[in-house]
Amino acid sequence: MTDATPTLRELLGHPLLAAAAPLSGDGDLDRPVTGITLIDPAEAGLAGTDEIAVCPVLPPGYLSGWRLDVTIRRLHDQGAAALALPVTVPGETLLDSSGRLARHLRLPVLGIGAAPLRWAGAATALVHAPAVDAADRLRRAHRALTRGLLSPQDVARVLTGILDRPVGVFGPDGAPITPSFGLPADFTPHAAVPQILIEGGRTTVAVPVPGTTSGTVDLWMAVALGYAPTTWARSARDVLQAGTLAVQHWQATRRVVLERDARLRAGLFGDLLEGRLEDGGTPQGRAAEAGWRLDGWHVAFHLAVLGQVDLLRHTDAVAAAITAEHLDATLVERGDGWSAWTTSRTEPGQDTSRDLLVALQRIRHRLATRFDCAIGVGRGYLDAGGLTRSLAEAWDAARLARGRPQTGRLVHIDRLGLAQLLVAWASTETFAPTATRLLRPLEAQPGELVATLSAYLDAGGSAADTAAVLGVHRNTVAARLHRIEELLTVDLHNPDDRLALHLACRVTLDRQTDFPDA
Repeated sequence: MTDATPTLRELLGHPLLAAAAPLSGDGDLDRPVTGITLIDPAEAGLAGTDEIAVCPVLPPGYLSGWRLDVTIRRLHDQGAAALALPVTVPGETLLDSSGRLARHLRLPVLGIGAAPLRWAGAATALVHAPAVDAADRLRRAHRALTRGLLSPQDVARVLTGILDRPVGVFGPDGAPITPSFGLPADFTPHAAVPQILIEGGRTTVAVPVPGTTSGTVDLWMAVALGYAPTTWARSARDVLQAGTLAVQHWQATRRVVLERDARLRAGLFGDLLEGRLEDGGTPQGRAAEAGWRLDGWHVAFHLAVLGQVDLLRHTDAVAAAITAEHLDATLVERGDGWSAWTTSRTEPGQDTSRDLLVALQRIRHRLATRFDCAIGVGRGYLDAGGLTRSLAEAWDAARLARGRPQTGRLVHIDRLGLAQLLVAWASTETFAPTATRLLRPLEAQPGELVATLSAYLDAGGSAADTAAVLGVHRNTVAARLHRIEELLTVDLHNPDDRLALHLACRVTLDRQTDFPDA
């Protein structure tokens, strides 16, 4: 980006010049500005071409008199960029006739609501020496960011005060993490370099925050400048980059804390799985100190990551995704992912289980930009012994969910068991071709009918659960089921038809998973 001459609109977009506003309309603000000059309204002073002529003091009645029109005409003839006047005199406003004259001559008239000489000095510095303001803001940023450990949200708040413009924190894909603005359409999250983006004349600056261990982009920090000269955009970029160092410092410290806590949780989790938390004593005391509730009804779920992932790097994101779904869950890193459980005083019913499945599917979607995962859910059991059993079920269900994309890679342990035995029995060379022929009318149809049928039968005939698993509306599921009945000439309420179709779906989809090219 080159140092283009700033326009009048861009200069007015700078925080230091925010005290001035157009009095004659927003037109003709895109002309370049090369300097600032002070003029005496009572004399025939000269203003250079493309300079802003600033009147520091106005005689009484100047705004409503003929002398203002003479000044406007004279500055127009001299090629001035604008006329700036103090508007702090009570009761004096620009006449409509003067405003029309200014618009006709395309000479903007600005009203300065602060000390005119100070405004003129700031404008002169921004036009001729923008590096002075840039250096001052960078100095203030370094001073504020090195006073202590700041989270990304704290850094954004500090930089918002220094830049006097909203600063936001965004995820690796550009999704906002803090309440802020949206990034422009041409923002490229995969280009891990600072980006100065201009959309509709308004400038947004985005700077990546590399991970301390991975080197890939963990976060983005961005500021919405509005109309801004190129020098102001570069200054904001430098301040944001100072902020990235503070965020990386926080991340490195946070990782040490996470590793320490993860070791403590892992030890405690091992005690839980081996039943040492059921009889009181020191381990149970440590569980209470960690905030683990062992009494009550527990429902466990396990998020198994697909592929190689640095778990600690994403623990905060997983916790945030769970919190965003209003789940009060305890989270523990465990081998291939995270195990977690919710606790309640009463036995969870069907509605609670259905709500949990919906929430977990949303959590999986929230994390999709970071990694893919399969989720298994256990049954609800009482107390510490029951929690161990629910965790084991969730682990097993997650392993099975890995190979079942047709269920959204979300499996409840209740949907397994006998069905798995039937599939093993039916997976013979005699039954498999029959199953393929049975479902063939669905394969050429749009709408993922085989996956919908499988999910529907896995969900025990619940259209609501099927919709939650597939992430579509319930009416969409109903329409697909109606289409399936028509194509296969079956009745999904008939137990014999349901059994045959369930086996056919399991065998066909399992064979596709095992032999994707078949």
